[in-house]
Amino acid sequence: MAFKHYLIGFSFLLLSACAQVGTITGGPKDEIAPKVVKASIKDGTTNFEKEFIEFTFDEFVQTNKPLENIIIVPQHTRLESRLIKKTLRIDFSNELQKNTTYTLYLNAAVKDLTEGNDSLMRITFSTGPKLDSLKFVARTIDAFSNQIKSKITIGLFDSLNSDKPIYFGQSNQFGYVNLPSLKQGTYYCKAFDDKNKDLRIQKDEAQDWKFEPIVINTNSSDTLDFKLSIPLQPDRVKNAKLIPPGLIGVHVPNTDELTKISLNGQELKNDRYWRPQEDSLQIAIGESVENEFLLIVNTDTFNLRRLEKNKIVKLTPKNVTKENEISNSSSFEVMDFIESVDTTKIEVLKYPDSSKVNFTIDFEKNRIQLQPSDKQLKKYIVTIKDGAIKGLSDKLNNPAKVEILGKEDRELGTLNVKLSKPLENFVIQLFEKEKLIAEQKIDTNSVEKPIVFSRLNPGEYTFRIIQDVNQNGKWDPISPENQLKAERVLQFSTTTKVRANWEVETILELKDSF
Repeated sequence: MAFKHYLIGFSFLLLSACAQVGTITGGPKDEIAPKVVKASIKDGTTNFEKEFIEFTFDEFVQTNKPLENIIIVPQHTRLESRLIKKTLRIDFSNELQKNTTYTLYLNAAVKDLTEGNDSLMRITFSTGPKLDSLKFVARTIDAFSNQIKSKITIGLFDSLNSDKPIYFGQSNQFGYVNLPSLKQGTYYCKAFDDKNKDLRIQKDEAQDWKFEPIVINTNSSDTLDFKLSIPLQPDRVKNAKLIPPGLIGVHVPNTDELTKISLNGQELKNDRYWRPQEDSLQIAIGESVENEFLLIVNTDTFNLRRLEKNKIVKLTPKNVTKENEISNSSSFEVMDFIESVDTTKIEVLKYPDSSKVNFTIDFEKNRIQLQPSDKQLKKYIVTIKDGAIKGLSDKLNNPAKVEILGKEDRELGTLNVKLSKPLENFVIQLFEKEKLIAEQKIDTNSVEKPIVFSRLNPGEYTFRIIQDVNQNGKWDPISPENQLKAERVLQFSTTTKVRANWEVETILELKDSF
């Protein structure tokens, strides 16, 4: 398959453009790299016998780490470079081998004097009568969004753990890269967003690896897709902060076991701290009158200071009831460990006639769960009077009035989703205007049995299906250490409309390769 619409051959591969020399006093910012206007060699030259190569640019330039960024492959010789005005001369310190195809790369080795714009340049030549003629074509895509990624470095390596590639190139605006004039052989392929242009893959760079070797020969014709993602970075305990009036919040990885937590030298019992989310921790301060806090979480230490004004902050009940929850109960949260709740200071009124409704209350940690006695009641008003809630810090709440306006079944719709092929270890996510509404694990018989999303607001919805190989409930990027590819993602842009009191069925067509 040819890619003539995407791959343009010319003497030098310039992936940036050029600039004017001089002080800029107006107009658009210079974003164009220096251009070669004269060269002592043409791309594709054969029977090359000279001991040097010269490039003359259209403006005065500067070199950028030439020992690192001017590269010849194969590396049979050491390169020496010098810049004279607008001309860069590259000398070969050793004689090149006969009947060998070489590729010379200038990887951001030349910059202009003003904005520092640079480019990737490549020229191929042979010391014999012919060039190696094999090629390698690849495409670079974001692993999660499936969007094209440009300016991604693609490298062919002699081993999986090699630091620097033997051959390399950069993807164009369409995500394609063409590495020409290759020697037949077995290679390992890696793609990476080489932001610092050192031709080495950093752990925090978007990347994709082909962990199995590929053979490039006269039969090689396929275009390889590289789906890039940034590996998970090492997580740690961090970002401790005071949450007035009575809590401390800390980011704690969900993989960390909580072995010891102490505050101002006193080890806390496990009822004084909890995880509101899998990667965070909340700690109750208690009745402390101090403004300085020394917090130790396992082996990490934090020094925190409380402002005087935050010592008098009262509790503010916050409604955290989930929208369209099937249960008619409601939830409230305060920023303190709840010590007691005075139900005589809480009132539930039916909406809109304001008739009183009996209720029960449960509370744990910093959350209150309120359940009206009428299990069918969907709309009501909760009035929490001043001092109804007391925290461990001895603080009381401000008065609050919250409308719980749940929706009746007839006001909501149901969406039944079928898949065109069975999937195993995948999760389907439902979105409304880019907001994640719900997600479910996909059953292997989802072709016949629909995946049901109920109690949905009328509107337009889209879907995303993500692979969950390790069944940890989330999408995982590439893991080079474990030789694991990024989990696959399929985005569906077509919307499905949900109407009130209707059941809608839709079928998601899955690609054969998914």
